[in-house]
Amino acid sequence: MCAALSPAHFQLRVKILSEAAKHAPTTGFTNATLAVSLKSIGAEDITDRTLSHIFNRGFPIALVEHIVKSTNLHVQQKLESAYNKDAIIKSIDSNVDAFVQNRLLLPTEKDVAEKAILSKLELLIPLAEHWPSAVALEYLPANLPYTVINVAEFVDTTVYYMERAATLGELLEPARRILRSKAMASRIQSGEVDSNGALPTSAFFKSFLKGIPLSSGPYAGPSALNMGWYCKRAQVALVYGAVTTSLLGDASPNAADTRSLTKAAVETLF
Repeated sequence: MCAALSPAHFQLRVKILSEAAKHAPTTGFTNATLAVSLKSIGAEDITDRTLSHIFNRGFPIALVEHIVKSTNLHVQQKLESAYNKDAIIKSIDSNVDAFVQNRLLLPTEKDVAEKAILSKLELLIPLAEHWPSAVALEYLPANLPYTVINVAEFVDTTVYYMERAATLGELLEPARRILRSKAMASRIQSGEVDSNGALPTSAFFKSFLKGIPLSSGPYAGPSALNMGWYCKRAQVALVYGAVTTSLLGDASPNAADTRSLTKAAVETLF
């Protein structure tokens, strides 16, 4: 999202933006933040020409996009930690009886969507005072294509984990029925812990799910589109747009009104 830079200039850009992100809640998306950041990292002697090269569309929008991409990555890591296959299997391992008796609630698409959007909101709240100026920068004609890419990245990541959660829930239903069979359950649960320390039920689930794709993305086959994926994408984008718009004018403590809106919108659409 920036002109080709030498490794040294690229590293300098990242260093400046990383430092600037710490000051943004106070000084906003302004050149004042740049000045404070340069002072903090001891780079006050950088020439204007170098800065213009490093931030070819300007420092303020570079900072906005850096924070947006950083928060996207943080949300992705949070979803991966909570909803990856191994994490869910571990949760079932700890509550096998509840799982067999259908008392253990597995993650749903709704859970994933709510966690993704609320996690993103949590990261933006410290910047709420300055976020209107960030949005104004994002929607300038020269910056709009990059804004669309960043929003799509967040939406696609969310839908990817939503689809995985839904598919995993469907696949685990037959596994639940197998474990309900007393003979099979006894055989599985009497097994020994494997060399990796995995419990017998964990090994069973991993073997049961091995090689099965949990997300097909936008394609339902070699030449067919997955319209359900596109529908979810539109729904997530709609909720995310409503939430970020609400944040712009939210005067409630800790954006409580926007949090409530998020939960209500997710509940309604998913």
